[in-house]
Amino acid sequence: MAGNHLSVRFWGVRGSYPVPGEDIVKYGGNTSCVEIRANDHTIILDAGTGIVNLGHKLAERTPASKHLDLTILLSHTHHDHIQGLPFFRPAFRPNCTLRFYGPKILSKDLEPILRNAMSPQYSPIELEELKSSVEIQNINENNILVFSGESEPTVVTQNEFDGVGRGKVIVRLLRSYGHPKVGVFIYKIEANGKSVVYASDTEGYVGGDARLIDFARNASLLIHDAQYTPEEYLNKGFPKQGFGHSTYEMAADVAKSANVEHLVLFHHDPTHTDAQIAEMEVKTCEIFPNSKAGAEGLEFTF
Repeated sequence: MAGNHLSVRFWGVRGSYPVPGEDIVKYGGNTSCVEIRANDHTIILDAGTGIVNLGHKLAERTPASKHLDLTILLSHTHHDHIQGLPFFRPAFRPNCTLRFYGPKILSKDLEPILRNAMSPQYSPIELEELKSSVEIQNINENNILVFSGESEPTVVTQNEFDGVGRGKVIVRLLRSYGHPKVGVFIYKIEANGKSVVYASDTEGYVGGDARLIDFARNASLLIHDAQYTPEEYLNKGFPKQGFGHSTYEMAADVAKSANVEHLVLFHHDPTHTDAQIAEMEVKTCEIFPNSKAGAEGLEFTF
């Protein structure tokens, strides 16, 4: 789809690890990956196992003779957000450019982290073996990515950004500290007066996450971590507080307070069946009616 548009497709919605089985048919078992198509740009949010099927589809719909230009935004580099990279089909096309952006982790640059994750100890494919052109760049909370026309994104600071977004795709960042050890990046993709906020692997706060609420205000779509039920989160035998993930109530409260149009529950617990996720969706709608549980193949177009 070309022209001025903003579309979203979900390729992986699970957290922690991928799961097969007959009880997860409706929502899917692949880990985090969301495709954003904004104007003529393809932006991929995280590279869990969902990116494998996305890669097959990108290869099918893009002729081998055509150059493929992809931007991959990593929220962080825990395994469930990068484990699909060695099996991403476009990465083996010489006429493909992969641009990775993401945070430093514990003061380490993103490139050596990805290089290590794809080293022979852990991966059948090393980063150097990919035939595509690979560019890896650290970004921080003061940065904004600007896509203009068909050109590659430009990274500017907030002070350098002129605030003009007409005809451009803008990516803003918010650093969340509600995830163990590393924190995560939350992204907002803006195009043509619409916006999508991707807030995976974040844990709510007492009274609500004020920074995230402000960041997501009036967004067209909020994709929010909702791994647990309130009962699981507060379970006395095995509480999930401090694990870096939210309940569906936390997600709904952010959506309601931020006045977003749509909420998608994301990063489903790998132990949750279709029936359990469907029940969480119903309960979320009681708080924020325009809510859906994330599912592979779910699409939005604005």
